Amino acid sequence: MTILNLPGRTAISRPFSGDPSQAGAARRFVAGCLGESHPCRDDAVQLIGELIAEFLRHSAVCGGRAHHAVAVQAGPGVARATLVTQACGCWTSPDLTPGRGVHFVSLFTDRWGVSASRAGVSVWFELGQPTVPGSVKEGMLKTDLRH
Repeated sequence: MTILNLPGRTAISRPFSGDPSQAGAARRFVAGCLGESHPCRDDAVQLIGELIAEFLRHSAVCGGRAHHAVAVQAGPGVARATLVTQACGCWTSPDLTPGRGVHFVSLFTDRWGVSASRAGVSVWFELGQPTVPGSVKEGMLKTDLRH
């Protein structure tokens, strides 16, 4: 696990194995990072769970590596969650995938995106309204996928 304490926000990331049972652990990780009183907690937990389920289904079909990491950044009234994978990005387009994860993210968040490279794909979303301008910055966390 990596923890960054930055002015006005905290960023935490953790790797997970590709075992489907780890999806629940990832949801609990997001919930724990945000805490019970954070206004974005429940939505972030639901959306990260949907993204992980879609990614795992895709990995099983395409034979990709299912290792992934989840990163959470939080500030007052805002949260950003990122799923970092070691797979191709063909599951990340709402127009091309039959799954619900990316569809839900595109429907329920105004701020989300995908970043792809040879190493894998990152899908991020941001929830809430910052009470302090710039409380969650655009840009991905570097996340270590080694176990």
